[in-house]
Amino acid sequence: MSIATVNNQLIHYEVLGRGQPLLFVHGWLGSWRYWWPSMQALSAGQRSFAIDLWGFGDSSKSSNLYTLSAYVEMVDQFVQKMGIVQPVILIGHSLGAAVALRYTKKHPENVHKLVTVSLPLQGDFIHARLTNSTPDSFVSRVLGKSNSFMEVDSEMQKTDQLAVNQLAQELKGIDFVNDLASCERPLLIVSGEQDQVVQLPPSEYGRLQNSDSRRFFVPLKKCNHFPMLQEKVKFNRLLLDFIHADDSVTELTPKEHWQRRVR
Repeated sequence: MSIATVNNQLIHYEVLGRGQPLLFVHGWLGSWRYWWPSMQALSAGQRSFAIDLWGFGDSSKSSNLYTLSAYVEMVDQFVQKMGIVQPVILIGHSLGAAVALRYTKKHPENVHKLVTVSLPLQGDFIHARLTNSTPDSFVSRVLGKSNSFMEVDSEMQKTDQLAVNQLAQELKGIDFVNDLASCERPLLIVSGEQDQVVQLPPSEYGRLQNSDSRRFFVPLKKCNHFPMLQEKVKFNRLLLDFIHADDSVTELTPKEHWQRRVR
């Protein structure tokens, strides 16, 4: 377990691989741990960092830290503290996607490419129970056993319920449509069509897709809230395709099978 200290607050993180720097940011449910399969898949070409946001996993827990702006600052402080070479590739999931998007908006020069997974585009699409339920009860009642994963369940007891509820309530009042539309960096938007935590507003995402500005929207038909765990091979191949895509790429599609990349 690795710890960085910023302003007397602890940021737990894990790191794997060598190469271009990449930072994973988790969402409301779980911690850095559910990114591990993706970190392993990308380790040959990327040096992947994954952090626990404050209130989650083994990072500090304090109610005054549980705001979107504080998490954006946390990412910036972590990147600077660790001396991570910039620009970095950012990959965020649900709450983490909102953090990564706002960080990119504030510091576009520090970001090479951005991936949002299950982004709560508008507040109305966030499940209402996130504002008042414990993480355990939410997973049990909303996701159920068929959509739960060891990588998520094993870390659930470390989560401060206030962090989940407080951030869900804050994000319910935010519309990220303009943030996406004005994003200056290459952007991949991934969503599970069966997601019950953050519903998919297809009309908005479809409008935002624009290959001319290197903005891609990829819905995964059989996925719920955790496509990185539910469709590991397909998800990780999609990440690699986006990471290595150049200006000639006009479309990204999920592939059923892993194929050796030919350079």
